[in-house]
Amino acid sequence: MPRRADRLAGVGARWRVLAAPHWWLLAAPRWRLLAAASLLAGCASTPDLPPSRAQDQAVATSERAARLLARGDLAAARQGYLGALAAAQAVQDPALEGAALLNLTLVNARLGDLAGAHGAVDRVLAAPARFGPALQARAAARKALLRLDDHAPDEALRWADQADRACLQPCALAAAMHNLRAQVALSRRDAVAAAAAAQRAAAAAVAAAQPAEEAGALRLLARAWMQQADPTLAPQTADALARALALDRRLGQPDRLALDLLLAADNEDQRGNSAAAAELFDRALAVYTATGDRRNADRVRERVHQRQAAAAARGSGPAATVTGPAPGLQ
Repeated sequence: MPRRADRLAGVGARWRVLAAPHWWLLAAPRWRLLAAASLLAGCASTPDLPPSRAQDQAVATSERAARLLARGDLAAARQGYLGALAAAQAVQDPALEGAALLNLTLVNARLGDLAGAHGAVDRVLAAPARFGPALQARAAARKALLRLDDHAPDEALRWADQADRACLQPCALAAAMHNLRAQVALSRRDAVAAAAAAQRAAAAAVAAAQPAEEAGALRLLARAWMQQADPTLAPQTADALARALALDRRLGQPDRLALDLLLAADNEDQRGNSAAAAELFDRALAVYTATGDRRNADRVRERVHQRQAAAAARGSGPAATVTGPAPGLQ
């Protein structure tokens, strides 16, 4: 049975820390999406029938909301998905309705409205007979990510396990859930477990052709290796971040590029390569400045100021080793 909801409202990754993939956006032709929607709803309709005008309107509304979200206009995207939800309810299309609810979960979370995000996803979870296994799996995955944002790691892991059980094979959520487990392990200072989970996430992302999830896994892997504070891991950490940077550059994700650069700067600092670290901080600042992200730009400036103050305080102390630019981060 075609998994139309997979294309409409996937839960690729965390919206706050990890790369946010685009594969949950409306990307397939409307005819195919609507035919699959009928199948997912219970195979009650003949897929050869053309979509009704109301169904076509519901899909068009979701497409507009997706474009607004991609542009970063979160408030307008939320209104758009509310319109898509109403249109889906008008034609009693569970796949369109579930997709709209999961996209509302994402938008509300990115707006900081966690209560609204929980409310939207809980409507899917509360109706397993209406919203079938594919939507239930994605809803459980979204719930896991929300609970992680709520600083409830045990609940996040419980929902991740539920998502795994509900997910149809091959599971498109595997990379996202491994990444979640890596984050939980990092929060518990279990760097070895975090690295193992991130490596599983990266492998699953490659197998599923999910480059944004792969980049997120590589960032988590780098963080796990840095948390181990083992100098011998520094070169492979730099390599992981260089790969993440290349993926995020191809995806056109400025906020993720900045994260790659900041982590790379931290790694170079740990290696004692102060010149390369300074260059990477400057590049991250340039990204935030170019995108108008004043909040994060100010944070980077403060970080640079602190580094300069610390260097001045050391005065005639041991000079940092300078080994040139960070390898691979061109």
